[in-house]
Amino acid sequence: MSKHIAPDCLLTLPSNDRVHPCRLILKDGTLMWKHALFYEDSLACIPKSVAHERHIIKTAQRLEELNSWISQGLEPWNSLTIKGWYQPFNPELSEGISVCFTHSSHELDFTFENLLPHIQDHEKLELRKNYLFFQRC
Repeated sequence: MSKHIAPDCLLTLPSNDRVHPCRLILKDGTLMWKHALFYEDSLACIPKSVAHERHIIKTAQRLEELNSWISQGLEPWNSLTIKGWYQPFNPELSEGISVCFTHSSHELDFTFENLLPHIQDHEKLELRKNYLFFQRC
């Protein structure tokens, strides 16, 4: 923890790690903790268990891989845009293994068709009305 950041700005995860919402989940990644834990940019949904925290980290790793396929040649800010991730009150998003997202530069159909060949057997990608739904495990 940096001595220059007010401690009340940090989130305490179940592992007792204290992170700033703008800290990257993975080093050299694009996804921040705020993407995973904030609902409508205001309510912080702290994982209920270390398992959920680890699910978020593994899901972030997989999303970073998928982003590298769909965002090749684009600027870093032209990437996946998270619409919903860890929301313990939503059964589909309550474990950290599922994410709703769009892409900041590509249409949903294009993003879906280009990511589908990169989805593994234990994962699913669904095209929904206004977003894509990804689930691993």
